[in-house]
Amino acid sequence: MSTSPQSPRGLLHPPETLPRFDAPPLTALRPPRCPPYVEITSSDQLMPYLEHVAQRPYNHGLNACWDLQPGERVLLRVDNWHSDMTIEACQRILEKYGVKYEIQKIDRGPIPQWVGADEVDYYLFRTKELAEWMDMWEEEEKKQQYDKILMGYGGPVLAERYIKIQRMPFITPEILASPAHAMPIEVLNAIDRWTWDRVRTAKRARITDPEGTDISFTNHDEYWDANREFYAEDLTAATWTGNEKFGKQFLPGHITGRPWMFHPFKEDGCGVIAGTTNHIAPVDWTRLEVENSRITKIEEGGDFGDRLRDVMEKTKDIQYPTFPGKGIMHWWEASIGTNPHIHRPRKDFPSGFVNCLYERVRSGVIHMGFGTIISSMAEREAARAGHLVGHWHLHLYFPTYMTEREGDNEPIIENGRLLALDDPKIRKLCAKYGDPDMWLDESWNPAVPGLNMAGDYWDHYARDPLHWVKTELEICRNDHPMFMKMTGADDKYCQGAGADWWKGGCCNHSGVSAPPLPGNCCG
Repeated sequence: MSTSPQSPRGLLHPPETLPRFDAPPLTALRPPRCPPYVEITSSDQLMPYLEHVAQRPYNHGLNACWDLQPGERVLLRVDNWHSDMTIEACQRILEKYGVKYEIQKIDRGPIPQWVGADEVDYYLFRTKELAEWMDMWEEEEKKQQYDKILMGYGGPVLAERYIKIQRMPFITPEILASPAHAMPIEVLNAIDRWTWDRVRTAKRARITDPEGTDISFTNHDEYWDANREFYAEDLTAATWTGNEKFGKQFLPGHITGRPWMFHPFKEDGCGVIAGTTNHIAPVDWTRLEVENSRITKIEEGGDFGDRLRDVMEKTKDIQYPTFPGKGIMHWWEASIGTNPHIHRPRKDFPSGFVNCLYERVRSGVIHMGFGTIISSMAEREAARAGHLVGHWHLHLYFPTYMTEREGDNEPIIENGRLLALDDPKIRKLCAKYGDPDMWLDESWNPAVPGLNMAGDYWDHYARDPLHWVKTELEICRNDHPMFMKMTGADDKYCQGAGADWWKGGCCNHSGVSAPPLPGNCCG
């Protein structure tokens, strides 16, 4: 347990291992950026975005691709944490496309107000819930009363089955009314493929981030089949039994930056993972020491760190299925987001599903995961044996992902910029849909004092990130011009012509376009 002195805003003094900077290192390279907040008052305003979602060809990934077809049987599963307005808009799009639909609304109880430490207990629960979803999908597969189920916002699905599972990430109008969901799917798929091709062919990889992460691993041949096209059959069969077609490859919108399985004898991930955000909310600065993919020490982290250390102690002598050693605290995930227009939601953050899970799929963001491998058969076997199961995260917003390959090094991400967005072939493809400079640039960079804006990383941010983030999001939502000036933000998506960049430019082959944002929002 941490014995460091505490204050109402976290640790009084920065730990020795905290990264230190003479000046914010990313002010010029990755300044804060956030689109203006637009108040949505009617489901009519949401329909153009759902037109894109409805027409995107189906895939099993995290980009909403509903591929609605007349006469197909669709189950839309939502709950009371979803906005009624987004549910209404989704119902209208189902009706417009002539599907035979059913809407199931689950009561999850009161919408919780989160702190980052809640991720530990929530993901112990969430793991059980996802296992129940997998069981439910298996039962529906047998009944075949639906052709498609739209539900959830993350995690594995059953792949290449009779019933197609797709996502319902539209928790609030703010989340739905975004160019992220008008982004041409052909371009998103090309970004995914570019990223995956470089990950799978790398011999080694090193991931660094200014918040303190520095970790390397060997991308062993034994993780892969003979052509390095898919993960190795034996590892896939052991980890993803019954869902091998899902587990053998990347998840669209969520590229596995390291294999999401363990090799029993070759795990050599070594270094440090550090950060200030998990899937639920910002947390006090947290540092993990990793040796051969096993977390050997958890430093700081406030209540989040204390709860992780408790789980680590309780499970230290348990041998989990497919793990290379004892204990639950093993690192298996370094997943890469690929959609440049995802941004952190502002209204009601962090509560219910309006949390940090959504933002993990913004291009160039890496989320590091440790614990049991989500919804894998290995995890389900551990749960059946009565062991604690779950996994937890730290987000990297400005990472550099460097690969080593045959006599050469190639970055995939630099300071949070996914370099697929600068690839000439992808830019040429994107030009079919409008201005590549707008489509292929991020809508959002978080504002972090001491990293990409004025201020001290420790005093103004890292000892209590939740306090900072809630404050800046409220200012951003209620007085966007003030936020832009306060943080020295880049106003590319706010000013003049930049505000209506997609007017006529985001049409797909069916001629669907989304409305422009209001102009001159930043004053």
